[in-house]
Amino acid sequence: MHRKILVALAGALVLALAASGAALAVGTGAAVNVQVKSLTKTLLGPSTVHGEKGWITKGGTPHGKCSGNSAAGALDAATHGRWTGKYYASVPGIFVTSILGVKPTGSHFWGVFVNGKSSSAGICEIKLRAGERLLFKIVK
Repeated sequence: MHRKILVALAGALVLALAASGAALAVGTGAAVNVQVKSLTKTLLGPSTVHGEKGWITKGGTPHGKCSGNSAAGALDAATHGRWTGKYYASVPGIFVTSILGVKPTGSHFWGVFVNGKSSSAGICEIKLRAGERLLFKIVK
């Protein structure tokens, strides 16, 4: 009888460790709020996400140049990778070209706002801090 209890406890421990490992793989770092808006509508309502492990390599971004624990990682997590961009070594960083299939037209572009203020830093330079609000919005 004691053996059955030990086996059950060992099984529960294995399941708990596996579940916690899976949760850690989903996102790391600080929890932030991400929202995406076009000129006329909200494409993604406020979503709480964590940055990602490793590096963001969209648009030709070299490995090691854009941390997953940045605004780029939070955007990637919030949209499940449904965004595109182009890497510019001269900046260095990623210029976002589309989010959730929406591309700005004319002189419009994707801007990023941190806690309600327009950011002069690129999405790879914005390190995530717990509780921050990131808004990706089409602007002129």
